[in-house]
Amino acid sequence: MNKLLKIFISNILILFFFSVYAYAVTGAADVYKVTMRKVELCTGSTGVSSCDNAVVIGTGDKEVDIASVDAGASAASYGEPALLPLGETYTHMRVTIDRKFTIKNSTAIAAGENATACRTIATTTAMYGGTAEATRKYTHKPVVANNQTAAEMNIYLVNDQYTRCNVAGCSGVGGTTDDQSISYAQGTGSSKHQSQHADGSTDDDHVMIYELTSPYTVALIAPQIDISFGTSAAVSAQEVNELCQIWAEEPIVTITIK
Repeated sequence: MNKLLKIFISNILILFFFSVYAYAVTGAADVYKVTMRKVELCTGSTGVSSCDNAVVIGTGDKEVDIASVDAGASAASYGEPALLPLGETYTHMRVTIDRKFTIKNSTAIAAGENATACRTIATTTAMYGGTAEATRKYTHKPVVANNQTAAEMNIYLVNDQYTRCNVAGCSGVGGTTDDQSISYAQGTGSSKHQSQHADGSTDDDHVMIYELTSPYTVALIAPQIDISFGTSAAVSAQEVNELCQIWAEEPIVTITIK
């Protein structure tokens, strides 16, 4: 299943696609924290590492809870579009975020016949087989017990090859399944390119290139940014051995430059 974050910037359409399982069931996120790291505009691009005449309009780590009531104002304060050179025409945007999301869903998700009440729970070392979260965050995908009390949980964009946990402790005979595959979509919607995280990758950044729906030419008047968010289907769950596997899903972000 493609996981995506939609961002509309005036005449710009941006999609964040995270590809996971086809049988995940979506639900509402009460908390959805993402760390913005850098936003750039480009006059052209041919791949993740290509951003012609790049202008950085936002930089530095900034965590935004896009499920909160003041998320729009918080996110809008990140960028500085007034720095764009007058008359320049931009065709692409490059966005860098952290691969970690912190999510909470209080309303249970019915993911399957036995996983009938899936909720995020507090992240623990035990979820990763007793190994530090930082060591396995990109290599292992934990599962949690059904019908738990909701709490904020760290959810990561795992590597292209990862290990699926089959039991809550992610250890023992049959406790894991290796060589699970995930692919981060390329060229779906207006998303042209995004990072692939090869087996063994420890890079914390996820980079995306998007083609603007039409070129944006900088005018005399500095633009005003308005942002709103929707997280009614921003988390999902899949049943694994009667347990819940939780994924980041599709928040919708509307950003208008006027």
